[in-house]
Order: sequence, then C-alpha cells, then structure tokens
Amino acid sequence: MASPARRPGYRRLDDAQELALPDDLLAEVLIRLPSLADLGRASAACASFRRVATDPAFLRRARALHPPSLLGFCASPGGFHPAEPPHPSAPAARAVLRAADFGFSFLPSPLSWVVRDVLDGRFLLDRDGGEGGAALRILAVCDPLFRRYTLLPQIPEDLAASVRRRPRRGVAPNGRFDTFFAPIGEEERAAAAMAETSFKVIWIAQCPDKLVAFVFSSVTGQWRATASPCWGDLSPAFSRPACRSLLRRSYAYGCFYWMMGDSGNLLVLDMCKMNFSVVKLPSSPPGRDIVECAIVEAGEGKIGMFAFCNCIDIYALELYSTTMQNEGRVASKWSFESAILMPSRDGFRVLGVTGKELCLQVSPICVSGCYLLEFSTNPSCKKLEFVRRVIRGVRTSLPFMYVGYPPSLSSPSI
Repeated sequence: MASPARRPGYRRLDDAQELALPDDLLAEVLIRLPSLADLGRASAACASFRRVATDPAFLRRARALHPPSLLGFCASPGGFHPAEPPHPSAPAARAVLRAADFGFSFLPSPLSWVVRDVLDGRFLLDRDGGEGGAALRILAVCDPLFRRYTLLPQIPEDLAASVRRRPRRGVAPNGRFDTFFAPIGEEERAAAAMAETSFKVIWIAQCPDKLVAFVFSSVTGQWRATASPCWGDLSPAFSRPACRSLLRRSYAYGCFYWMMGDSGNLLVLDMCKMNFSVVKLPSSPPGRDIVECAIVEAGEGKIGMFAFCNCIDIYALELYSTTMQNEGRVASKWSFESAILMPSRDGFRVLGVTGKELCLQVSPICVSGCYLLEFSTNPSCKKLEFVRRVIRGVRTSLPFMYVGYPPSLSSPSI
C-alpha cells in the first residue's frame, strides 16, 4: 500500500531524520504537558520521546508534578479489576491489565500465593512454608508489571525470642498476625542509593500479653523488632480480649492507625520512634457508635478521621479533625467538621485513601463497585461531596487499591 501523501513543509516523526532537539530541551518540553495521559501519548510518538520520557531522572520530575492515580483493585483470588469509564484512569488501567502478570506465573508455585498488601506497584504475598503456622509462612515482594520478585528471609528465631515474655515456638502462636508495606520516609529515600526499589515490610503479631512488630528493610536486608507494653498498660479496655481486634488499617504522617474492636480506642504505631500508643476515638452520644473509621492527612499539621456512625435512625459518614502536637503525638480532642447521610446502613465500607480521595466500596447487594469521595485540606471548606464516578466489577470483599502510573511511565519497583 502506498504511503499517504505528505503536505509540503511537514515530515513524519518516524522518518530516519527525527527532530534534532537535545535531550535536555526535549525534557523541558515534555515536562510541561498538562497530564500524564498526554505524556504517555507523547512517549509513544517516537524513539527520542520515549528515551527521554523513560529516563529515571525525568520520571522523578514527572511524578513529583503528577501524583499517581487509582488504576483499579487487586484481590486474591480475583486478579486485577481495572478502573472503568467514566473514571479518567480507565485507559491507563486497561494498559496495566494488558501488560502485567497478575496471576504471578513468574513466582515459584504461583497458585499458592495470597495477596496481603499492595503499595507503589509492589505486591506483598505470602504462602504456607510447612508446619509451624504463622512463624513459617514465606513472604515475597513482587512487581507484576516487570515480572520481578524477591523472597524475604524468615524472622530469626533469636530476634523473635528477644521480644517474647516466655519461650514459645513461633512469633504468633495464636495465629493472629498481619503483614503489610510501610511507606519509605523522605530521609530514607535520600539516604538509599536505590530509593525507587527500596521497600519496608511489617509483620504485626498479636501475642496473648502484647503486640510485637517485626520490620524488614530492603536496604539492610534484615529484620528488627519492637514490642508494645502489655495490653493492660496500653489501655485498661484491652484487658478484655474482644477489644484487641485490629480493624482496618490507616496511615498518615508516618504513623499507622487501627480501630481496636469496640474499645473506643485507636492503636497507633509510630514508624519513626517504633513504639505503640493509644488515642481515644471521638466521644459519641448514647446509642450512637463508630463502627469503622479511616485516618487521613488533612494538611497544616492536622489529621482527619472519616467515621461511619450508626444509630437508630441514621447511618452517617462523619469527618473529624485534630492537631499533631509536639513529638508527633495526636491531640486528645477531636473536632467535628462535616457529615454525609448515607443511603444504606450496610451498603458501604472504607477501602482506603488515595491522594485527597476516600475510596468506598459499594456492597454487591447494591451496585457492585466503588465511589470516590473528595475531601479538602482547606480549613474553610467543610462540605464533602461524592465524586460521581463508579468503578464497577469489584465483587471481592477484600480488594486492595492499585495506585500507580501507566506502563509507559512506570519503572521497576524491585
């Protein structure tokens, strides 16, 4: 077939002689494109654009200007559920679905792995390592987009023994444990030679007398451990085992937060100091209970709390805020900011936070999918509104959010 006619004075980018712009000038042109979608299309236009757009230094600049987007949800089993139109990330999500291996066929014994967490394009997986329960589970961190993985070493027995009150086989003898990623801090990023491929993994073990946290760093290749005070010393409410259940995990300003059963408390793990503490939930009138909450970064040294509150006649999503005191401690008093009346008592649950949006799963008995709820860091803005973008097809009960960039603008995370 004859090539299409070319207008005088124009030439195609795939000609042998491409536009002769130095890479540094071309980078300045590309970095000014208004969106990641535009940058992705430009990087596919020719080899020169692709070379500049995939340079690690350029990618760091682009990511600093354009935060990652919610591309979909992952589950085990269930694979990857991409964002669908009208969500603006739908094209990038489809590209990720085509490019990545969410069946983990590149891992040994791929069908035996269970997804435990997803962060920055990395997946934390585990599988049974044989007899011994939680203590002998095998952990792996993998990048399904670039088909890379690494197996984590097991927690040394002498390290586990150092934080146990009495000799006992295994780090979580009652089987209650959780594993998840911890974000890399800015100081750690600056110090690590391979910051983009560095990661942290936390293993929380709920022992009968206390909590124990084991932290693995890919920079050192080693585990370290810290133990909480006894349950009763953390809070008198924890003297009842029923109040020790770690509910949905949140992260803000270097700390992890868990709502602890029906105790009226938040458990806090400060990653800088590596210690545990307890914060009281906002007080509620009789007959009105907080059944689920999520902690977010509200800006200006404040943290926010989205709380699902249940009472006789209404079901509401309420927003509270409090300030960070000296040494990173959370103030004890919460201030009420705003509320949204929910259309159903059991139709929504918190999935997590991405950027300045709260992600809520819609129960399969309603519309299968999720809503995004925008929240503002502007103190004068008290109103919350649902973003009218439904991501459908999320039918698993425990999906993990996949937040990232399209394959053309991604780099290996391991």
